[in-house]
Amino acid sequence: VMGLKFKDGVKRQDRVNARVRYIEGDMEEAEYQQWVKNFDNAPEPLVAQEKSEFLASLSDITIASDAFFPFRDSIDHAQKLGVKYVTQPGGSNADEEVIKACDTYGMTMAFTDLRLFHH
Repeated sequence: VMGLKFKDGVKRQDRVNARVRYIEGDMEEAEYQQWVKNFDNAPEPLVAQEKSEFLASLSDITIASDAFFPFRDSIDHAQKLGVKYVTQPGGSNADEEVIKACDTYGMTMAFTDLRLFHH
């Protein structure tokens, strides 16, 4: 996954997004056509065993939000991906539930008290 060979000039965030979509692998045809433009030669899809091995190798990952995590399901999913550190501004009505989810999984959560995402 980290060895994907991108075209010259593909921006960092586009590379991150392309890696995520590569791992997930469930693209509709129109999305796949956009995704493949990131490469000179499109990589072969991951087989189930490769995907499992890659996901199992993840540890000590950090997840951050510029808004907040309004529900614990984000934390439940994040723990499957090796997340150990969570940072967010806080301020959700569900902060206590999200904190408990982090505690359940042994994750460290830090509140920034700075919300950058506004509606």
